Amino acid sequence: MDLFSEQLMKAGFETYSFGLITPGQPQLTVQDDAAALITKMLLPLIEELGKDIVLYLHSYAGFPGSAAIKGLSKTERLAAGKPGGILGLIYQSAFIPKPGDTLVKMIGGHYPPWQAPDTESGLVNLIDPKATFYADVTEPLATKAVNELLPQSLLSFNTASGDVFYGIAAYDKRRAYLHSIKDQALPPFAQAAFVAESGVEWNVQNIDTGHSPFFSEPKQLADIVVSNVKAFVATY
Repeated sequence: MDLFSEQLMKAGFETYSFGLITPGQPQLTVQDDAAALITKMLLPLIEELGKDIVLYLHSYAGFPGSAAIKGLSKTERLAAGKPGGILGLIYQSAFIPKPGDTLVKMIGGHYPPWQAPDTESGLVNLIDPKATFYADVTEPLATKAVNELLPQSLLSFNTASGDVFYGIAAYDKRRAYLHSIKDQALPPFAQAAFVAESGVEWNVQNIDTGHSPFFSEPKQLADIVVSNVKAFVATY
């Protein structure tokens, strides 16, 4: 996401990214990703540094991210007299799980053709990830991105997210869903279903890209994110 981060920094924002820990690790689950997100990024930024942040969640990260935000909204922390907190949420081509959902359940109970689950290794391998994730990304960046991918933990597809917190009142008017309309990994109808079935209101915005606009259209994506950040800030 370096190109995307660069655009956000040009707009005057600090950026922090966190790579989830389940790729390549067959013993790890959604809960492990959520715990790592809390301890390695959210708490250091919010508790230790008192930062106000906007959390951007992409694809599978909607699962651990929806659980990891417990008690960390700006509204909750203001009420407790604490500095920092999550100002708002941006989900981009992301799963919006309900309590007890698994990733496999949310994609219809079976793996799509571009995924190859291997019960022996405990990992889910990808078939032609360039076409699925990076069809609109130029070379050599697309190949570089493919080479950095790792197979995902099979357990992360089949363990429930537990409680989720995007739906609390603290995030009303502070939830955005960026709908990638050329997405080959999570088709537009799936993204629309996630939003509709979440039970809460989202500011849905279309972006004319595939699954990974942070590579294919970093400036356009950054402009959309900055607009949402400003809108979140204006609600306080």
